[in-house]
Amino acid sequence: MKTKFIINLSILLFITVLNGCGRGDNTPIDTDGDGIEDSLDLFPNDPTEAFDTDEDGIGDNGDNCVDIVNSDQSDIDFDGIGDECDDDKDGDEIANDIDNCPLNGNADQTDSDANGSGDACDPMPTVYAFDNSAFPESDSSVSYLKQTASQLLISDMSYFMQNILVEDTTVSVEDKVSAMKFFVYGTDIDAANTLIGAYIADADNVELKDAALYGDISVSSNLHEKIAGGDGNGNGHVLGLIDGDFFGWDEEIVALPIDLVNHWIQMQAEIASDGLATVVVDSSGTSSMAHVNIDEEGRNYRQLLSTFLMGAVNFSQGTNKHFIKNFSGTDDDGVNYIAAQDGTNAFTVAEHHFDQGFGFYGAARDGLDYTDLEASAISGRDEYKNGYHDSNSDLLIDLRSEYFFGHSQICAERDVGSASGTVPTDFSNEVMLPILAARKILSNAANKTNPELTEIETSKLREHVNNVSTGWEKCIAATAIHNINNLLISISNYDNGAPVNIENFQDVAKYWSDLKGYVLSLQFSPTSPFRDNAVIEVDINDLKKALTLIGDAPVLANGSQNGIPAAGSASDAIYAYTGKLIEVRSILQDAYRFSDVNTLSW
Repeated sequence: MKTKFIINLSILLFITVLNGCGRGDNTPIDTDGDGIEDSLDLFPNDPTEAFDTDEDGIGDNGDNCVDIVNSDQSDIDFDGIGDECDDDKDGDEIANDIDNCPLNGNADQTDSDANGSGDACDPMPTVYAFDNSAFPESDSSVSYLKQTASQLLISDMSYFMQNILVEDTTVSVEDKVSAMKFFVYGTDIDAANTLIGAYIADADNVELKDAALYGDISVSSNLHEKIAGGDGNGNGHVLGLIDGDFFGWDEEIVALPIDLVNHWIQMQAEIASDGLATVVVDSSGTSSMAHVNIDEEGRNYRQLLSTFLMGAVNFSQGTNKHFIKNFSGTDDDGVNYIAAQDGTNAFTVAEHHFDQGFGFYGAARDGLDYTDLEASAISGRDEYKNGYHDSNSDLLIDLRSEYFFGHSQICAERDVGSASGTVPTDFSNEVMLPILAARKILSNAANKTNPELTEIETSKLREHVNNVSTGWEKCIAATAIHNINNLLISISNYDNGAPVNIENFQDVAKYWSDLKGYVLSLQFSPTSPFRDNAVIEVDINDLKKALTLIGDAPVLANGSQNGIPAAGSASDAIYAYTGKLIEVRSILQDAYRFSDVNTLSW
């Protein structure tokens, strides 16, 4: 009975409530209970949203751009303000309308090719590969064949002197002079065999692409017309001597670099023909014959010629001819160099000039893919560790594009030498990155509907070129310091007025000769700190002083220098010469702003 009463009471209460809240009451429905009736609530099932001002399907409370349609709610800088209404989309504190990469944070606004788009959204190329739409028949506007041939002539001459030239009285001095001058003057060079196939690293497993003959690479190549100052007969790079001045060698009167090259070749030929090899008596009394490249004054003519030709030809041509070209100038017909076709080739005059400068530097086109150890041919990945790589997978090594020559290799070597220190250098990138950016500017200009370089592009191009030349020179100067340090160690090993062994004598000859050749090379660039007043502590007279301090031969263990006996004791002469070398090192350090740790450790 009690249970039935409770049931009836519950029914009565339900009916009462139903009558009180029935459809006769006009209270609007609010499904999500957010205080906004469903008829006005655009999001009736979401208590956090009710309105959508911009009608983009995103409620105002959660919309990062309430008044502007942006259904994707993109907010690349995650600042809570959607990109569509954010005055600084990438959050780099540069307003969109003046930001050269509005969607990529780049507070520095770096724009290496000066095309209005920053590197953050318009990255620079990492491989030296460019084309020109004006020449659709070709997929490349890059060419520097003669420069590859020049690199090869210097390398092959070095190999010839080291491994083929021997002491032989049956071969005349004249014939030996002719054999060495072949590499400089290029007599019958198109038909001659190259030598690199014998000495390229891992030669037994390397097949070179079209490089059996010099003519396969480039016809009519030579060094004597490319050397600074020209061939002595008014031909070649006659304007290559800055202010018409060549200095640094006092033993023989030489007006031009070619004269010094010819003098050294003559000296080398005489050493290899007189039947009197340089005999060295070490501190134990043992007599040994020095290599045929070395004279009794401790000079290695192979090293002198190799390092000097790299400077007087390659460095001079690159920095004082091709990179200083007025790329925005015009030819005899009034056509812009950036638009003027170079002969019948698939590139313009401006493009080709710059490419030739790169060719004289000598790096592989994909050089940024190499580690410094690999570019130095020291170690690394199997396919890179010898200073070359089959980049296009054709099972051949192309010396024109896949190989590190000369100065590009020593840049990497110096980077390796500083890598473990507190101030590691990055000379390889210091040269290669502005090279790529500068060439990109030229490529951009050449591919315009009306090819031209703007003032901004020209200014940026010149900035890059100066950085290339300066970085390149730093590699040479740092390598000179490297040789000073090794020479100081070798001299310190002298023992009681004699070299400790034949290796000691030959090391002194090598390091001194490399040092002399590299420091002589520093006079050939117009952007040198010894010339451009960028470093107020030094000028050209300091470079001349450095060369005088080095002398025209090292101080030997008996205290003599260049055949002149020591005025006092041998130890005093050695001590004095050590001081001179340290002074040269200080001059170079000041000029190039090298750190103490690198200057002492290279």
